[in-house]
Amino acid sequence: MIDQQLAEISNLLIVVTIVLYVLALIGFSADLASTSQRRSDERLAAREEQHRTARAAQPVTVGGASGTSSLPAEADEAGDGTDATAGGGSSGTMTSQRFAFLLALAATVLHIAGVATRAIATQRVPWANMYEFTTTSSAVVMAVFLIFSIKRAELRVLGTFVVGPVLLAMLLAQTLWIVPAAALTPSLQNSHWIYIHISVAILSTSLSILGAVVASLQLLQARHERALVQKAEAGDAPEEHWGRFGHVLDRLPSSTVLEALSFRIHSVAFVGWTFTLIFGAIWAREAWGRYWGWDPKEVWTFIIWVIYAAYLHARATGGFRGSRAAGLALAGFVAVVFNYTIVNTVINGLHSYSGL
Repeated sequence: MIDQQLAEISNLLIVVTIVLYVLALIGFSADLASTSQRRSDERLAAREEQHRTARAAQPVTVGGASGTSSLPAEADEAGDGTDATAGGGSSGTMTSQRFAFLLALAATVLHIAGVATRAIATQRVPWANMYEFTTTSSAVVMAVFLIFSIKRAELRVLGTFVVGPVLLAMLLAQTLWIVPAAALTPSLQNSHWIYIHISVAILSTSLSILGAVVASLQLLQARHERALVQKAEAGDAPEEHWGRFGHVLDRLPSSTVLEALSFRIHSVAFVGWTFTLIFGAIWAREAWGRYWGWDPKEVWTFIIWVIYAAYLHARATGGFRGSRAAGLALAGFVAVVFNYTIVNTVINGLHSYSGL
């Protein structure tokens, strides 16, 4: 028996969640933009001050180099001090980033409540179709990001790049993939593997989304860092590379830090995809009498597993790092997206449970 009233409450909670995610995205983006502009202005002011100091110091060079070298040094120290405090503020100040983080936290709580009420309304797990899978996996993405951000506050700067894809997925789910609350199809009933297999697939997909975000930022940051080195060698002002977006990248962790984070996330995701394949094969044996039947969903899940296995193996050997490794990780995510969208909606198979 489906509780339609509770299902409507679930839908309302998801809509409110989307609104809060929009506000959180605006807050995270405003924090990036304002801090980047402030740092740009401070750097420009510091350079102009250094030039004025150098011109003022030129007539008194007869007294020795020691008397003229202190002013540029002091200017450098002042510049370092302003850079260190840019975008910061005291621990009790409500910054744009902190406000956006609190909005994202509130949205995630409502998001999880919406998923839970959908499960209660249907009296089953909330991942029987594309709409429910998307809302549940998006909630997992946000929960994992917030947990990481609580432990490591410096990762909150990635909020724009995490909330953005989650918001896009939620909008697609709410506009294109939404279906009425209904009971499980007969083929999915009376099996405990729906709890095990699909929950692991949700976790794997969520980690793949996070890993793809980090890998994309790694590629951009690596290219940005190379351009900064080239400009520094040419004597140009390195902070002017890519304009405002370059200043945004200045706030992010270095490409090596992002690569290490991407590797850790994809390592766990690979374990998840491994068990997704294993548990799926066991469930297929129970449901259809065979472990493997070359169904499109089975094939593409195996392709995902192979790509991530190649990425981890190549990355671990030490000869395949940096941008090439990030590109291979993103290839795995493209396979995840294809498996979830095209295979679910266009290619017919035994796993066609989109509900559309």
